[in-house]
Amino acid sequence: MHGWRLLISLVFCVTAVFPARAQAPVEAFLQQSIDRGIAILKDKSLAPAERRARIGEFLAGVLDTQRMAKFMLGPARDKAAAAELDAYAEAYKAFTIATYESQLDGYDGQTLKVTDSIERAPGDYVVDAAVIDPAAPNDPVPLSVSFRVEDEGAGKFAVVDAGIAGIWLGLAQQADFGGYLSQHGNSIPALTAHLQQMAASLSVPAIVPR
Repeated sequence: MHGWRLLISLVFCVTAVFPARAQAPVEAFLQQSIDRGIAILKDKSLAPAERRARIGEFLAGVLDTQRMAKFMLGPARDKAAAAELDAYAEAYKAFTIATYESQLDGYDGQTLKVTDSIERAPGDYVVDAAVIDPAAPNDPVPLSVSFRVEDEGAGKFAVVDAGIAGIWLGLAQQADFGGYLSQHGNSIPALTAHLQQMAASLSVPAIVPR
């Protein structure tokens, strides 16, 4: 479960630069969310541990990890006990946030420009954007990024997936989880323990030799 991490970290750890046009509420949500994340990344008064904690709190408020966790299980969720699903969902949340936190050093000044949004179904949006790399600001074919955003009611939105160049990262992760389950007797507790172990390893900052 490693190939998608660096890509999705780039998606969420970029500065938002939006065109001068009327924004849909879902686009305004995405702009404000990314701006808050970038403010944390750029706050030089924060110690590394505090920055990781602040990013974790930010992501917990932006991502619907409960919905994401359920999707990642695929058909396996239909036969699972409620207690198993609850424990798995908590492990998935911790693993997801730890993954993003571990990639904080990957931000390198990229900017994100929203180009469009569409409502695929009631309350289900895809917001398209382009990543602008400071090393190639005039690239005529910038990397395309899409976000799946759900309207959760009462003016609240949440990100549930992201795609890069047409590849949805949730589908890739679902395939990874499915492969793990198939090799471990479709045991959700085994997957839960695996995610807990990975989250623990990701939560330990690397020691940089002096």
